Amino acid sequence: MTLTPIDCAVLSNAIGLCDTIKHLNIGNCHIQCEGIQRLGPGLHKCQELRLSFNKLGDSGVKLVSAALRNPECKIQSLMLWDVGLMDSAAEDLASALSTSPSLTELDLGENKLGDSGVRLMSAALRNPECKIQKLWLTKVGLTDSGAENFVSALSTNPSLTGLDLRWNSLTDRSVPALRRLILTLPSLEWIWLWGNPFSETGEEELSSLQEPRPGLTVIL
Repeated sequence: MTLTPIDCAVLSNAIGLCDTIKHLNIGNCHIQCEGIQRLGPGLHKCQELRLSFNKLGDSGVKLVSAALRNPECKIQSLMLWDVGLMDSAAEDLASALSTSPSLTELDLGENKLGDSGVRLMSAALRNPECKIQKLWLTKVGLTDSGAENFVSALSTNPSLTGLDLRWNSLTDRSVPALRRLILTLPSLEWIWLWGNPFSETGEEELSSLQEPRPGLTVIL
């Protein structure tokens, strides 16, 4: 399905008549920045907002960030898988996360954040106002160089229950940091790590942590 800017304007008018939208899934609708601009005034009303597989780019993501900053923002779950987000807009999004206590689930998978973009996200995760519980960072270009800072930030977030780091470039160099995260964050229930080039020894060191942490799932 394709939503043109005019379609988005019509949808925005409909949203404007509602106090709360429980679920808005407009993923893979070929929406670009102009469409998000038309939808912008009502996005903050959505409790679950799915925008994945749209070519929003940095400018479109900045409009989504503006919705997160709205004092009346109700967004709890935000799916931005493969929307063209790069590290140049990550700072704006990270700033919005720090001021959005309603947001508990965030999917940024398949975006070219790199270590620099993830570092900006880390700053938001350190903020006590950030209540992220589930975070998806699949294939975002995270390497060993950025893992230490990122893991350190997560270790200060008592809300985190799930973390997806699949298909990044983490090697055995990151294993000590990941072990610390798993052992020091009692709220963590699952962590997905497959697709990273760990050695067999590294995988064994990580999977063995399920023994001292009953209820924890480590998928490699």
